[in-house]
Amino acid sequence: MSIEETIALAIVYAERHLGLDKDDETYFTNLLLGHFGLTAPYEGPIDPARAEKMEVPDEIVDSIVDFDVKVRLMDIGEATRDATWVMGVLSPRPSQVSRVFAYLKANSSAKATEYLYDLMVKNDYIQKSKVDKNLRWVASYQDGPALEISINLSKPEKDNKDIAKLAHAAPSGYPACFLCKENVGFAGSATHPARENIRVVPVRLDGGQWYLQYSPYVYYSRHCIVFYEKHVPMAINPHILRCLFDFVDQFPHFFIGSNSDLPIVGGSILNHEHFQGGGHEMPIMKSKVRAFLPAPGKSTSLAVLDFYDTVLKVYGPSREEIVSIGSQLIAKWRAYDDPKRGILSHDGEGLHSTVTPIVRKVGDTYELYLILRNNRCTKEFPDGLFHAHPEYHYVKKEGIGLIEAAGLFILPSRLLRQGKEAEECVEKKLSFEECLALYPDLKPFAPMLRDMKENGASVRQHLSEVCQRILRNVGVYKDTPDGQEALRLFVKGALE
Repeated sequence: MSIEETIALAIVYAERHLGLDKDDETYFTNLLLGHFGLTAPYEGPIDPARAEKMEVPDEIVDSIVDFDVKVRLMDIGEATRDATWVMGVLSPRPSQVSRVFAYLKANSSAKATEYLYDLMVKNDYIQKSKVDKNLRWVASYQDGPALEISINLSKPEKDNKDIAKLAHAAPSGYPACFLCKENVGFAGSATHPARENIRVVPVRLDGGQWYLQYSPYVYYSRHCIVFYEKHVPMAINPHILRCLFDFVDQFPHFFIGSNSDLPIVGGSILNHEHFQGGGHEMPIMKSKVRAFLPAPGKSTSLAVLDFYDTVLKVYGPSREEIVSIGSQLIAKWRAYDDPKRGILSHDGEGLHSTVTPIVRKVGDTYELYLILRNNRCTKEFPDGLFHAHPEYHYVKKEGIGLIEAAGLFILPSRLLRQGKEAEECVEKKLSFEECLALYPDLKPFAPMLRDMKENGASVRQHLSEVCQRILRNVGVYKDTPDGQEALRLFVKGALE
């Protein structure tokens, strides 16, 4: 397809899917012709049905990238950013998107969020064709609740130490980070993705200005991000809880949560306050009650969930009671020490204890999930005592943030290749030394190869077992009589 035909198809596509007014057709055609150094438009016919049937703009984007690489001699990064510019130009302006979103939200917040999601797919901000290639499965266990596992083929693997450095890092450029509102329309660079096609909408939470956008990786259904207007570090406090509850009051079809405010147990962008949410029911939300505990609220229940990490569920019809109880538990946990079980709230290295809070609304009932977290490191576990232990780092070394702590594992893309290499070694009955001769980076995978050879486990079965063990590592109070009694004593003391 010639670039002239690509432009013509892009215009019709934008009219059908991005709200481009037909009266603007000539203007945008000339704008794109000038951008690509062309002097005349495509003279052939463009079948409107062709554009109508396109669920994603891959054909258009690929043609632009191909032209830029072959004719304009751009490298693939420049060409990709150029395609993003085209899709951004053809998308409705940010103010238009906000107006439409607000209009729809006045009648149905679900229709408003669906409008924004569909726009982000149609303008290629969410690259759905790539996301759909991710591997996903549900892992069932005889000794615990099911987890969800995903090998994400587009998400880069990150190092905990690099993430920790960003917790209080000063802004280093423009935009200051990937979450700042200044990303809207940003052209991108070799180290910062182009964002001409992103659209965000304003949301008021606890009196402050926040913005709702979708994650380009969409790890689960309608995976959204809500970020604060200012570039300030993440925090966990009563104000943040009120923000979460304000969000579910406005968008009761979505859950929302914070990735915590400390390295290892937090998210990958600790220097900008933000939440993650969406329309997915996380495994933690399906888990059963392990034990009920006394709660001071008149209409509020408190329970320990039967899950791998340590989860308290506070729920009932009164958000004020839940926020009060939740705030009390968080404050006490921040300063709580249990040396017998390795839990120190702070030491010479700084603060260690925090929570991962998640909120959703089911009918008239509010549900607050408090996952108790601690990021303390020891000589035996230099990457975190309550983190994936070293023997499991070949599967997952990154911090266990909100998504994994809630039971949905996002595993690095390298595991797809390494899993196939392991399968080949087992199929050919190679010794471990012969495997390493072919694939040197399988060295940490000795447990997987042994499990496959001796137990007949598949790659997925082995990865599923490791993910279960990792979440057990994350639990600050283990699922033992001693651990559960210690947890009960903490809660009792916290609420007295």
